[in-house]
Amino acid sequence: MPKTQPHQPNPEVIETLKSVSIFKGFVDNAEELNRIAGILETKKVTSGEVVIEEGDTGDTLFIMKRGAVNILKNTLEDEKYTVVRLESSGDMVFFFGELALLDNDKRSATVTADSDCEFLVMKREDFIELGDKYPQLCLPITREISKMLASRLRKANQDIITLFEALVGEVSDTNS
Repeated sequence: MPKTQPHQPNPEVIETLKSVSIFKGFVDNAEELNRIAGILETKKVTSGEVVIEEGDTGDTLFIMKRGAVNILKNTLEDEKYTVVRLESSGDMVFFFGELALLDNDKRSATVTADSDCEFLVMKREDFIELGDKYPQLCLPITREISKMLASRLRKANQDIITLFEALVGEVSDTNS
């Protein structure tokens, strides 16, 4: 099981948060970044360990401070394939699990550590509590997540149209 430790805001964490797109509205606001940092915990995971499992209920956002992970999806034959590999390096800070801040639904992918990793984690319950206390803080974060979701939905819609057109083309070629 990954090790989790409560997190005290420090300059390194604040700098990491400044590099995360969903917190971009706060890069010049140390007080708000400290509030966000105050609900984060540090989690360390060893190489090969499953961070999240597709189909499990999720309640945590993961911000990758160091390391590399593979994002995996299950095929219809229940085989895993790698969708993408994310590796933190310098100013490049990746995060995943952001949907868990908005709902209590099942994870849409499996994430495994491809190296030893260190994450900052935010629990949904803490995010909601922070938002209840400081709506001006969590509303911009929720809006950024919503923008990401809208972009993904538009891309998925375009992918469906492309696949449909390819299928129609295949059927037409077969019937010719």
